[in-house]
Amino acid sequence: MKFRSGREEEVVDLTISSMIDMTFLLLIFFLVQFSQMKEESELRVSIPVDQQVQKEERVDAPEEVVIDVFPNGEVWWNGQPTDTPDSALMPELKTTLEDLKKAYPDQAVVIRGQRDTLHKRIVAVLNACSYANIDQISFPSDASVFEE
Repeated sequence: MKFRSGREEEVVDLTISSMIDMTFLLLIFFLVQFSQMKEESELRVSIPVDQQVQKEERVDAPEEVVIDVFPNGEVWWNGQPTDTPDSALMPELKTTLEDLKKAYPDQAVVIRGQRDTLHKRIVAVLNACSYANIDQISFPSDASVFEE
């Protein structure tokens, strides 16, 4: 025989509205993330791997071509000043780069800028390289170029 205690059992209602809200928020979050990942995969950027890089011996090419861009707008070619700081088209640099491309078709160019260098000057140098069809351009990754 069962005896009842003085307390009645409480019925617990489970409210699932907050769980449904969280489920929809997570669903929206993952859908947005997936759509962004899909756009990035369309960029087709290939980064060279160490195994793919081959060292080539050059006999008559200059060791390194360095273009320095200073915060005041000056552009120097291997330690020699070229165009004026106000010239946006850089005709002297374009001529020098065209001559370099004719003499050494596979020559790489290093563009060094300092911390306070305006980006538009770097872009102007990149435009000059593009005008001369130079496609091997690198930027140094060490902090020594930022020292004045």
